[in-house]
Amino acid sequence: MENILKRGDVVTLKSGSPNMTVKYKMQDGSWKCSWFDSNYELKEGNFTEEQLIISK
Repeated sequence: MENILKRGDVVTLKSGSPNMTVKYKMQDGSWKCSWFDSNYELKEGNFTEEQLIISK
């Protein structure tokens, strides 16, 4: 499967989330993303490509 995501893409979770920035692809195939929460604290998490959609 070819990656549809790349570093720097702005994405959200299909189920809803703040805008997140794609940082890089992990060895397990998930994507490391970062975002700011409502307190302007930087957060990070790993998500599968199937969980993410590119923001328009």
